[in-house]
Amino acid sequence: MTIHKKMTIVKKMFLGYILLVFLPVVLFGSTFLYMSHKNVIANILAGQQSLLNQAANSLTVSLTQVESTYPLFQNNPLVIDYLTGLYQSEGDQVYHFLKDIRPVFSFAYSANESVKTVRLYAKDKNIMPVSGEIENIDIFPSKQIYKVIDNMPMNKGSWIPLKQEISNIPYISYYTKIYNEKYSQQLAVLEVIVSDQILENFIKTMDSENKAEVIIVKENNIFYQSKGDTLDSDKVLEISKVIKKNNRSYLYWKDEKILVNTVNLPKLGLDFYFLSPRNEVIPDMLNKSLLSSIFLLILLFVLSVIYYVTASMLTSRVLKLASHMRKVDQNNLTPMDVGGYEDEIGYLTTSYNSMIQRIHDLINKINLVELMKKEADYLVMQAQIKPHFLYNTLESIRMMAEINDDQEVVEATYTFGKLLRYSLSPGGNETWLSEEVENILYFLKIHKIRMMDRLQYDIQVDCNIEEIRCPRFILQPLVENSIGHGLAKKRDQGSIKVHIYQEDPYLHITISDNGAGIPVERLGIIKGVLSNQLDRALLQTKDSGLGVYNVSERIKAFFGGESCLEIDSILGEGTIYKLKLKIRGGNIDVKVDDC
Repeated sequence: MTIHKKMTIVKKMFLGYILLVFLPVVLFGSTFLYMSHKNVIANILAGQQSLLNQAANSLTVSLTQVESTYPLFQNNPLVIDYLTGLYQSEGDQVYHFLKDIRPVFSFAYSANESVKTVRLYAKDKNIMPVSGEIENIDIFPSKQIYKVIDNMPMNKGSWIPLKQEISNIPYISYYTKIYNEKYSQQLAVLEVIVSDQILENFIKTMDSENKAEVIIVKENNIFYQSKGDTLDSDKVLEISKVIKKNNRSYLYWKDEKILVNTVNLPKLGLDFYFLSPRNEVIPDMLNKSLLSSIFLLILLFVLSVIYYVTASMLTSRVLKLASHMRKVDQNNLTPMDVGGYEDEIGYLTTSYNSMIQRIHDLINKINLVELMKKEADYLVMQAQIKPHFLYNTLESIRMMAEINDDQEVVEATYTFGKLLRYSLSPGGNETWLSEEVENILYFLKIHKIRMMDRLQYDIQVDCNIEEIRCPRFILQPLVENSIGHGLAKKRDQGSIKVHIYQEDPYLHITISDNGAGIPVERLGIIKGVLSNQLDRALLQTKDSGLGVYNVSERIKAFFGGESCLEIDSILGEGTIYKLKLKIRGGNIDVKVDDC
């Protein structure tokens, strides 16, 4: 028997849809979008790199112009005579400085607008210092920079970038040594500090609208970063390796969805990286991609509808039966309408309905057995200890504590007695909601005695609960979870808040804590079990059991299927239990003060 004969009709139809409609549209659409996206990014990167290279060449020319300041001092005999200490008296120094030296400084400033500061650090200590123009070499600002300068060969200068204290953009300085006419003796160190504008203009050439992030790297370390910490040193080094490997100056970094352009300035010893977010550099690409995707989706939808109509004409009844079967679970056992057909599919539908009815009967029988078992377990627990014996014993202990004036023992014994009286009282499985709230108040008081200042609680009731019946022990397991699994795992002060309010036709009860919270994976399991999407056996662990599930099922059985228990939790911040009970009643204001 061939493979196609073994396949069901639904599988054949689905396979035909995949091969004839879905795959052609998806493959063509994805290929088209990918190629368009790739070409646009490549063109933009190449254009940006061309602009960056032009700006880098312009900056290099500007730096070379700044270096021309050096010959103004080195080739000027008047400056050399002044620095060799030719003028001994203070008057001669002042006269020749104003006459011969200051005009050189003025010309250096006027010749190049990029020059911010020109300063000579003289080695001869007898030369009179002039603030901002001639200083003694002993006050040179950086020993590390001076060490670099001292090792420079004759007639060579060095560009040194430095970080500023206020502005993040670094400033750059040019240093070289001034010698006597025979170059046999070093007379001074020339410092030329360039204006910040020279680097700002270079950066704005590529980032006029401040959309890109600019990173300057010096010796494989981030020297300047304009907008934050998008990339660290390791990622920048990784980008540098990829660029050098491909022998290119730009790339598209898919992991971060950014366009990277880079240029190296050998004079400064700096690498400049311009990181442009894809969506900001190409603002309309996302819109075009979205429009193309919508068009492809519409095309896929139209072809799918045409194919579906054609297939439904042949297999509509089979597909309806399959669809109905997929919706069936333990909460939905609705039989399917046969529709009066007496053919093979009608016979199959009738048999299916009979099976559904048998399953429904079995589930009801199993649920009844479980309820009877729980009731029996509860009665057995009640019968283990005679309530009156416990009450009389606790009362004796309380009276002894009264005699000894031990109020903490009196309070603890009294509260514990209230808890036992509620737990062991022969009142069936129902109680008044007000008594259930009173029970958790005593429960919290017991834990308050144990945990002292580590536990704070607040119970607020904003509606009339005196005439509302409810199952017993629907609140205590949730409060116990908040203490045992939430606050017990914290060392600082814990808080539990209970709030009851009414919004017709529902009564809302929230129990919140600021404890350890529930891990995301565990919370997903709990929600899945409460919605009957997962097996409840998954709730059973070493530290917890089925208490939350039992509360959920009991309120559904008592108040109706529209009632529910919801759980929200953030790990490390706390958990909120929300009970939504379908009832009706008036509103009153009742307040149980914070302990």
